[in-house]
Amino acid sequence: MQKRMLSEKGRTAGAKWCIGYFVDNELGWGDELSLAKAALASPPKQAAKIAFISDLRMKYKEVEALNGAWGTGYESWSEMANSRSVPEGDKANDDLATFYSRVADQYFRTCRDVVKQVAPNNLYLGCRFAWANDRVVSVAAEYCDVIGYNLYQDSVADFQLPDGLDRPVIIGEFHFGALDRGMFHTGLRPTADQESRANAYRGYVTGALKNRFLVGSHWFQYGDQATTGRGDGENYQIGLVDICDRPYPETIRAVRDMGAVLYRIRSEKP
Repeated sequence: MQKRMLSEKGRTAGAKWCIGYFVDNELGWGDELSLAKAALASPPKQAAKIAFISDLRMKYKEVEALNGAWGTGYESWSEMANSRSVPEGDKANDDLATFYSRVADQYFRTCRDVVKQVAPNNLYLGCRFAWANDRVVSVAAEYCDVIGYNLYQDSVADFQLPDGLDRPVIIGEFHFGALDRGMFHTGLRPTADQESRANAYRGYVTGALKNRFLVGSHWFQYGDQATTGRGDGENYQIGLVDICDRPYPETIRAVRDMGAVLYRIRSEKP
């Protein structure tokens, strides 16, 4: 990551047209215990497992004390390291959640620090959540200037962060598609036709403008994907222009309509 950020020196770092950087994209964060459970199920030399057991040794001192708290039967710390099983029940949940937070903290802090070392005047936008639980979002909020989400929904008017968090959010991706013209796949949010697609755009952006958490929404993507698919096979009709660079006039009109009224909508009282 550091090498990648250093390559932006003299290019986007500090550039007035660069809002900021997201690092990684749509990572799978699971539930609030998943990363800790994955560490316990890993081989003994896996770095997260070594760190987790080190934390537990500092807290419990003796493995017998851990067994008493967790309801487990490890004969030694070495046996725990070599085990690939996860404790049953919920007695270990507090320790699992604590380590999950530690992993998330290490990730977001490291990414933030590297971004800021190279581009201190640009924003750190997180990892663009697609699936996230409250615990990881709360950790991200400590380090992100703006929290990035990819929200493929009909509306984001009611989007909220976990209770108690007050951070700006930017939508990194959203789109709508239709099959009456252009490609053969609607993408993640299908609509009936191009006019319906344009209306869906209007509704989505209006909801974003009225949501106090949201400071931006980014359409994905400018042009339709190739009929033969990109590297992973995606061949969506999600562009503002088709594969021959011909605009979809209904959607272009909707974009212009919203651009003309966005400041008025944003300034309206809830």
